[in-house]
Amino acid sequence: MGARQVFCRGTIALCGKKPVLVLRLCDAGGAVVVRLVGDKPPYHRSDIHLGAGAVLLRNQVARASSVASVPQSRLRGISGCLLRVPEATVLKVESASKVEAQRQREELFPQGVVRSTWRGPKLGSCGRKIGGAPSD
Repeated sequence: MGARQVFCRGTIALCGKKPVLVLRLCDAGGAVVVRLVGDKPPYHRSDIHLGAGAVLLRNQVARASSVASVPQSRLRGISGCLLRVPEATVLKVESASKVEAQRQREELFPQGVVRSTWRGPKLGSCGRKIGGAPSD
């Protein structure tokens, strides 16, 4: 059996056949990862472009909405764990995942608890009167 690969924060690895970005490592032998997707539509509100940190990859967008905890034994390094992204990019992905988790919690609230920025039409209103004599 070969030597166990060492992963660190910001490493790009494979989980099964899908590329992932390692956000942090747990003491119990697990890792918190986000999935990497291609930079083609459809886009999600939590997508973060990795920029120059992933020049060699086709999948250059980290989808911060798909955070998972996986055991390190399921991860395989790409190019001997040499592909890494800068710490600033990892911090952006972490903050985007926190914002996305907050948004998903707010979406579970009943209607009317959180005031929306988009206000639909009021029921029973015919809108503003245009032209003609003023009404009472």
